[in-house]
Amino acid sequence: MTPSAIAGLAALLAAALIPAAATAREHAPAGHFIEIDGVRLHFVETGPETAPRVLVLHGASANLEDMRLALESELGEYRAVWLDRPGLGWSERPGGRWSPEREAELIAAFLAERNAEPAVVIAHSWGGAIALRLAMDYPEAVTGLVLVAPAVRAWVGEAAFYNRATRWPVVGTLITRVIAPTFGRTKLEGGARSAFDPEPMPENYVEDSALALILRAEAWKANADDMARVNEHLAAQEERYAAITRPAIFFAGPGDTVLATHRHSVPVAEAMPNAELRLIDGAGHNLHHARATEVAAAVGEVMTRASGLQGRD
Repeated sequence: MTPSAIAGLAALLAAALIPAAATAREHAPAGHFIEIDGVRLHFVETGPETAPRVLVLHGASANLEDMRLALESELGEYRAVWLDRPGLGWSERPGGRWSPEREAELIAAFLAERNAEPAVVIAHSWGGAIALRLAMDYPEAVTGLVLVAPAVRAWVGEAAFYNRATRWPVVGTLITRVIAPTFGRTKLEGGARSAFDPEPMPENYVEDSALALILRAEAWKANADDMARVNEHLAAQEERYAAITRPAIFFAGPGDTVLATHRHSVPVAEAMPNAELRLIDGAGHNLHHARATEVAAAVGEVMTRASGLQGRD
């Protein structure tokens, strides 16, 4: 590389520090940090301390503020734990090859460190895959599941080019350190609207959900790694779903433009012995915003069903 090229690259990296710093200032951590096995996780807790516990997991490209924006007011009677999934938002991700198995292990350790009683897990999209893995590997930590448009079966399509390219030497550094923080903001609005389609996106959603945190280098890399290997991850666990006995309620829209509901929620809900699928006409992928009341009400239903199942054991 020539001296002029090196100088040009250095200038780009320096320029990219400005929007990255602005994002960090605008969307500073809103909650608490806890260290689990050397990894800092960021979370927010709301609701009465003695109330039944609910763990809330966001999907890909997001952070805890998306779920909190949609559901906090509806979950006021519960002790809700809003977690930035490892690598996303303000949570760290440890090194090494990452997978839903490792993520569930870290989340289970987080719950144990918090001395948390078993929780109903509300999870959206890719968070649904993590919630199912948690229920498979650590059933003692899970009372039941409320899954919103979950991504749960392999062959969801090829990973976007930028997700694959983020893992390449040199090119990946340019994407995470220059392109994403400098130019990514112009794409957030359109990307978010597509996740709500065919429903309207809430006003000020991009700002209120702190969506720009995905443009931070660490979050971008973690999310890209998840999405580049999404089919591999799901293929490794989808044959085990039928063994999950915890009660579950699935919400999905037949017209979801992000995930094919007939490929994901329909067969998985049929395979799980204590699951129910609720199809909502006209709902988009981010249906938890417009259907927050129904999603929150499902928590109580799942708790009641869990009590009934325990009574039969």
